[in-house]
Amino acid sequence: MRHMPTLTEAMTAFPLHVSEETPLRQAATLMEEHRCHHLPVLAGSSVVGVLTSEEVKLACSPGHGLADADEMTAGDVCQRRFAHVDLHTRLDVVLQGMAEEGLSAVLVMRNEKLAGIFTSQDACRFFARWLKKEYMPDDDPGAA
Repeated sequence: MRHMPTLTEAMTAFPLHVSEETPLRQAATLMEEHRCHHLPVLAGSSVVGVLTSEEVKLACSPGHGLADADEMTAGDVCQRRFAHVDLHTRLDVVLQGMAEEGLSAVLVMRNEKLAGIFTSQDACRFFARWLKKEYMPDDDPGAA
């Protein structure tokens, strides 16, 4: 009998994160260097928000209503309301919830501490691996 994949099999464990005080430009550079679109924002060890690449682009665009982008921090711009799930939540439940709510990421928590992040990119990578495993035999010459 096949098992339901778990969230831990598909998420990014111990994700890159920033503190509330991290300058916005520094957070943007980290996102670019690591090719990620979501950064958890922490105050001490507590998650207080999620910074997305879209928010960074908006904040750095000309005419933005906030202070100069060079003076802003990750905490100034991050989303303070964010989706989070327990580490032991079934993957199908997380995927269904993300689809229904139009979410591109959820934070994965263990005992109220950040354990990972699960993004739409993680879902695509996981599904691609699953398709290859399921439908392409190891001796398939087209698998290279």
